Amino acid sequence: MSSTAPPLTIPTSESDASQLEEEHVHKVYDKIAINFSDTRYKPWPRVVDFLRSFPCGSLILDVGCGNGKYMNISNDLMMIGCDRSEGLLKICRDRYFQVFLCDCMNIPVPTNMFDGAICIAVLHHISTEERRLSALKEIVRLLKPGGQALITVWAKEQELDNKKSTYITKNAKACPVHGNTETKNELIIHTPRTEFQQSDCLVPWNKPTEKLLRYYHVFIKDELEHILSHISRVKIINSYNDDGNWCIIFMKIA
Repeated sequence: MSSTAPPLTIPTSESDASQLEEEHVHKVYDKIAINFSDTRYKPWPRVVDFLRSFPCGSLILDVGCGNGKYMNISNDLMMIGCDRSEGLLKICRDRYFQVFLCDCMNIPVPTNMFDGAICIAVLHHISTEERRLSALKEIVRLLKPGGQALITVWAKEQELDNKKSTYITKNAKACPVHGNTETKNELIIHTPRTEFQQSDCLVPWNKPTEKLLRYYHVFIKDELEHILSHISRVKIINSYNDDGNWCIIFMKIA
C-alpha cells in the first residue's frame, strides 16, 4: 500500500525555512550545476551597465554568483563571488574566478569593505520575509558608505502594459490549481513558461532521469522597496522592471 507525501507548505518557522531551502534550493542546484551553467551564459545588459558604472579598481561582490557569468565583465574591476552551491563554485574556480562558499544571510567579510555588490536572481530562493530582510541587511553591511548594490528577483507579474515577458510562452496554459492554496499555504508546482498563480511555488527543473523542484518566492511590485524600508542607511537610486524581473539599485548612505 503506497502513501502520498503531504504537500509542502510555506514555512512558518526558521527551522522549516532552512529545511525547505536546503532540500529545494541548495541540493537541487548542486545536482543541476553543470546543466544550469550551460543555460546561463548571457549577461543581462542592465547588470553589465551597472557594473561598468564603477570606477577603475572598484571592489565588487557578486552575492550568489552562480557560474560567474558577471565576474569577467570588466578587467577594470576587482570581482569576488560567493554562492551556496559547491557545484557552481567549482565551475567558477575552473574559470579561475575568486569565489568562496557562504550563505547570503551570513557573509563572512568585513563591514564597509566593498564599493559595490550585485545579487542577481538569488533573493527569490529565500522562503520568508525575515530571511530576505536578513540577506539585504548583509549586503548593506558589507558596502562602504556611498557604495551601491543592484538586486534582481523574479516578478510575479509577467505581463506589464499589455506586454508579456519573454519567460511566457505564447498560448501556454498553467495547470489548474484546485482549492484556495493561498489560504492553505500550500506550495503549488508552477507550470513553466506560464503566469505565476501565487507568490510561493515550486518550479520544476527536468533532468533526463528525474524532475527536481526549486523553491521560488516571486515578488510583486514594490515588495523589494517595502523590505528595504526596514533597513536604515539605504537610499533607493532606481527601481524598474526588466523583462519579468523586479530590479532595484540602492546606495548605502553615511
